Amino acid sequence: MFAQASADSLLRVLKTAKEDSNKVNILNELSAIYFQTDVEKSKDYGRQVLALSTKINYERGMLRGNNLIGRCYAMQSNLPEALKYFQNALVIARKAKNSIYEGMMLSAISAVYATNNDFVQALDYGLQAKKVNEAAGIKNMSNLMINIGYLYIRQNKYKEALVYYEEALRMEKQYGAATGYAELANIYLNIGGVYIRADDVPKALESYLLAATMLKELHHDSHLTYAYTNLGEVYLRLAKKDSATPIPDSLKDSELCKQRSMQYLQVAEVMSRKHDLIDARSEVAINSAKLYRLLGDYDKAFLYLERYALLKDTIYNLEKEKDFARIEAQFYVRRQTDSLNYLNKLKDKEITQHKVERNSAIGLVLLAGIISLLLINRQKLKHKQKTDMAVAEARRREELASQQLADFTRSIQEKNDLLEQFSTELEKYRTQQPDANEQAEKENSLQLLQRSVILNDEQWADFQALFNKVHAGYINRVKEKFPDLTTAELRSILLTKLGLNNKEMAAMLGVSLEAVRVSKHRLLKKIHLPEDTKLEDWVNTI
Repeated sequence: MFAQASADSLLRVLKTAKEDSNKVNILNELSAIYFQTDVEKSKDYGRQVLALSTKINYERGMLRGNNLIGRCYAMQSNLPEALKYFQNALVIARKAKNSIYEGMMLSAISAVYATNNDFVQALDYGLQAKKVNEAAGIKNMSNLMINIGYLYIRQNKYKEALVYYEEALRMEKQYGAATGYAELANIYLNIGGVYIRADDVPKALESYLLAATMLKELHHDSHLTYAYTNLGEVYLRLAKKDSATPIPDSLKDSELCKQRSMQYLQVAEVMSRKHDLIDARSEVAINSAKLYRLLGDYDKAFLYLERYALLKDTIYNLEKEKDFARIEAQFYVRRQTDSLNYLNKLKDKEITQHKVERNSAIGLVLLAGIISLLLINRQKLKHKQKTDMAVAEARRREELASQQLADFTRSIQEKNDLLEQFSTELEKYRTQQPDANEQAEKENSLQLLQRSVILNDEQWADFQALFNKVHAGYINRVKEKFPDLTTAELRSILLTKLGLNNKEMAAMLGVSLEAVRVSKHRLLKKIHLPEDTKLEDWVNTI
């Protein structure tokens, strides 16, 4: 309501405003007001800012206009257009020696490249922004430090990431606003993430606990959900003694760590459902499966493993469109950057051309030559763009299929792991004269788990289609080379190609371990390979 009232007031003033810098400022305010509620309207006012500023040669207005439009395109995930306007603003800021805006634009461009998964380029712009801001005397750059830390994490450089997160923490404590408690909590969450990736579990615990305490006081439930999820994982790793750094005596009580892991995971599960945080639910599910396996409760471990698989499929489907948009954006961002460089070069040529024209009529001939060359190059560029787009699309499909196949293989291996442990525990249970009903229930659970691993014919068809996308032509080459292979033998070859061991293959095929060994031996004879040849080596030669 307040924002709309402010907009109405500014619109009344705008009607009678002269075309000067004051009108530019009014348009700028309107763009800022609508940015959160109506991006298209915000962009329209940004364009008016840019047009009027250019008309009256108001440099600061041109900076603002390009920035406003770039922000709107970034909000709409139109990265190429966002990049274009941010780079325009950067050129103006450098020309005007406006270091404040220069640092802002460098940070914005860094964010565009980070969104595009070009972390090397993003880091380069981020570090440039840091250098410019330092020269400008800016003291609090905690958000920029967090971003740089994140970019180092994405390159697996955890020591460097930690340096920048610690610097962000220092800046926020020293210069942050009194209301910036949430920022501190966010930094502690990030620091915990660095420590967990670096296998320093005790320090990760310390950071996550600090973040959780702050977020609970602030009632930031969605962020608190992630803190509790992380704490559940940390206590689970402590219970398993899974840390590259020494664990203090106060955290060596494995049973207590299991209890705390359970408490945090249970609360996180409730909160993640309430706030519909699918990625948090997925993390809770996989960690709960691991925890129950550690506790010896294989029924619940299997239940959570199945839940994890379903949630991961949901996340995968949600991400597919994002992946396509990201890969498409990568192509256009590269093209946009190339185009800007190309235009700059072209502008330089034009300047040179004007000089030549002033001195001699030869310039006309040269100009005609340049135009002809540009027309030819334009056709080549169009052809290259189409080719690059096709290559990018093919690469996208291949990457998605590879990820699906990897997820499928990992899911089978995890289920088989659980199946083996469950079977071992059940054997121990049978020797303890158990209750008949409880025994039957556990036997049914084991059969259910076994059936979940064995693929039916329809699932095998889906599997082969996916396999073909990743290993194009492989199945046809095998069939052409050995046309008399049975379906079971072909399946053995494909599973071997994926790197599954005999136990995992037996589980998937629904046969005994000995049957797999015999089948492999017969297969080697059938394809006339020496007995000392390993099938695992041979499948990679096809």
